[in-house]
Amino acid sequence: MAAQSSYPPPANGITVVSPHFLAPYPVDLTIVKKLLTLSDGNFAVTDVNGNVMFKVKGKHISLRDRRVLLDAAGNPILSFQKKVLISYAF
Repeated sequence: MAAQSSYPPPANGITVVSPHFLAPYPVDLTIVKKLLTLSDGNFAVTDVNGNVMFKVKGKHISLRDRRVLLDAAGNPILSFQKKVLISYAF
């Protein structure tokens, strides 16, 4: 069964990482985070049918809160991190 969406289709598709991840229709995704685990930065992204579309791996203790986006098979797609703001008081 194909994923259903409540959003109208976009006029033009936008490829962010690779055309492999571009769907011809909007797909509703849900972040599923396991609570009460030591792996606080890890979670899965599923479609409306509960199929894992992406995984996110992060470090629990990290200075920059770096995370890696993986496809459903566990292959890295991209990494991202929070910008560190440094302020000086004079």
